[in-house]
Amino acid sequence: MAHQILEQQVDSPWDGARFARERTTGVLLGLSWPQVITLGVALGLMLLLVFTGGFPRGFFTALVLGAVAAGIVIPTVMGRPLIGWAGLWLRYLVRGARNQLTFVRRDGTDDDETPTEPSSPVLSPGETSTSRDEAGRIKPGAGARFRLPGEANELRVYTLPSGAGFVYDPRRGEGIVCAKINTSKAFALESFDAQEDRTANWREAISAIARMPGVARIQHADQTTLISGSKVMEFYNAKGAEATGEGRPSGEAVNPFLHAAFVELMAEAQDMPVHETWMTIVLSRDKVAKRIKSLGGGLPGFMNLALSVMTTIEGTLPASGTTVQAWHSPRSLAALVRSAFDPQASVVISERSGDWVGVAPGSAGPVAMEVFTDHVRTDGYLHRTYKVSEFPQSQARLGFLEPLIFAGDFRHTVSVVWVPRDARGALNHIQRRKADWRTTTRLLDKLDRPHTLEHDRELQDITREETELVDGHARLDLAVLITVTGADEMELEANCADVLSRAVNANCELRVVYLEQDAAMLAAALPFGMVEM
Repeated sequence: MAHQILEQQVDSPWDGARFARERTTGVLLGLSWPQVITLGVALGLMLLLVFTGGFPRGFFTALVLGAVAAGIVIPTVMGRPLIGWAGLWLRYLVRGARNQLTFVRRDGTDDDETPTEPSSPVLSPGETSTSRDEAGRIKPGAGARFRLPGEANELRVYTLPSGAGFVYDPRRGEGIVCAKINTSKAFALESFDAQEDRTANWREAISAIARMPGVARIQHADQTTLISGSKVMEFYNAKGAEATGEGRPSGEAVNPFLHAAFVELMAEAQDMPVHETWMTIVLSRDKVAKRIKSLGGGLPGFMNLALSVMTTIEGTLPASGTTVQAWHSPRSLAALVRSAFDPQASVVISERSGDWVGVAPGSAGPVAMEVFTDHVRTDGYLHRTYKVSEFPQSQARLGFLEPLIFAGDFRHTVSVVWVPRDARGALNHIQRRKADWRTTTRLLDKLDRPHTLEHDRELQDITREETELVDGHARLDLAVLITVTGADEMELEANCADVLSRAVNANCELRVVYLEQDAAMLAAALPFGMVEM
């Protein structure tokens, strides 16, 4: 009887939860389209050589060509075929020849912020009428442009009637809103049952947001940053006043000695590590074009749609122990961007108050940026971005990313990105993967080659994914990006070594995003969800 009770206590809906391995199936025999096309061209050249050169010269020349093509096209290095690496190198070299690997901000006055721009994060319910016309239609105004490298330079930020910032990407036709979120309790300190409930509620919240019409991407990021000791003291006093108002002892009344020690420590502290957490929602204009038209059309209609999405999200998250503390304004968004490129600026920014809270959007970007193969340099700091290439293959424990998030008191950002996919399209994609797996299996059988465990496990991953889709789960593609920062090369390598060692504890494998470090940093460290998957 005791054994049965113990089994009931241990049973959990998360038992056996694990992630699929990195995909190795392609469009044909595990090969991607570039590999298939390249091999097809090589095969055509081989036949041409045989017919024109005859035997033995043409025949042996064709064999050499085939061997070289197979050696270049078929092997895979770090999850990418060699032909893919060749394309990346070529693109990197072309960008270097065009001077696109360096960025220097040019000051100007055409994109300066407007005097009426809100200066701090505000919650969405308190709308004002200052940004609407007599018919209640939003007046976007001129907006302000973030001075960022590359294609991100096209981003413009507008102020919603609630005071929150609405970022518009004209190139992609996307609208972006970002929430500063807060968790009510420490996840690691709760019981296992409470952790299960919060994880289930978080899963349902993300699924609900992903199913909302127009949602293109969801980014949830935790950034370890530095703020001044005075800011921590301000938070401490605010919490103490709140407790006193509720009739509970706090601060000096609880322990005068510890209170005095803490006050003295904060008076001397110049930078204190804290965790800044945000959630970014990216909306696709094309996916909700009809609804935008019904709301007045154009950018005002898009902004009205964003307001309704923000309200829905505020009511969706609390069940998971997460609440929307504020929707970032243009200035607070710019502060996140500025501190990503120059971490030391976050200390100065945290001390600002009143109309000076945050940063002007025109000053958000880096003063200068230089791109290298495995890192970028911005404003005296080095940044390297990793991608989680393999998730836990055994039992994935709840909160397994915790070692990466709390890797150390140095500047690093962990971003989790979800991309919703159409259910029918996802099922068709799975059927193609299954067909390719079966084709590969038949070929192995004909060649009398044994099946590897990895090959057999891949079918289990495909089948489980198909089962989840048929059962009605949302189809979400997942990516986790980690940006690590250091003041110099030695500090960067030390911080990266710390993160890599923590990845072992998380049972994850990290891979440097070579030759695309600038795009990877913009995707991981900035609150715009600029990820292509």
